[in-house]
Order: sequence, then C-alpha cells, then structure tokens
Amino acid sequence: METTNQRAEVDRFQRRICFWAMTCALVLAFIFLFFHEKSLAKGIVLGTCFSIINFFLMGKSIYMILGRSRAKANAMGLMSILSRYFFLAIPLIIGMKYASFNFVAVVIGIFAVQIVILVDHIVVRPAMSER
Repeated sequence: METTNQRAEVDRFQRRICFWAMTCALVLAFIFLFFHEKSLAKGIVLGTCFSIINFFLMGKSIYMILGRSRAKANAMGLMSILSRYFFLAIPLIIGMKYASFNFVAVVIGIFAVQIVILVDHIVVRPAMSER
C-alpha cells in the first residue's frame, strides 16, 4: 500500500514539474519567435523535450531497481545512467550539427527540469508553506 502511495506521489511530482518545464519553454520560445530568434526557440523546446523524457525515464528506472540484490541494483543503476546520458547526447548532437538549432539554447533546455525543480524548492514551496 505504501509503495502505491509513493508511486502516485512521484507521478504527481513528475507531472507538475514537466508541465511547468514545458510551459516555461514554450513561453520562452514564443518570446524568442517574437524577436525573430527561431534557432533559440527551437533549441529551448528541443532540449526541454529531451529533459522531460529523461526525467520520466529516471522515475521509471527507480522502480525497476527497488527490491533487487545490491549487485544487480548497481548494475541496473549504472545501465540506466549510461543509457540516459546517451539519450541526452541526441539533442546536443542535433544542436551542434544543425544551424537551425542554437546549441546554447539546447543545453539550457536540457537543464529545464532541474531549473524548475530548483525554483520549486527555493521559491514556490516556501511561499506555499507561509499560507
């Protein structure tokens, strides 16, 4: 029963963070498009999409590791990390190879989920606890 509640809480957290990450990315993309910076807009959205997928994969891999022996959990954890790193290399390669994507914007987009988590922890949660 406790595992079901924890899983539901993780799912709610992931949905909230991903919603805000994509919302912020789209708002930034529209601002960049307004100023005719199409490559920045595309880079932010590309990086954020891969960041969100990486975040979901990380959440799913946690449950695959739980309940395993220490050696098997270590091996599965390492494989999860390596596969997600290779997955995150895809938008970086796209950003380097194609001029229609701004590389720096792709990198910032890849950190979108982490930025939203940081803002949520530093700004949003303390403001909510004051109410």
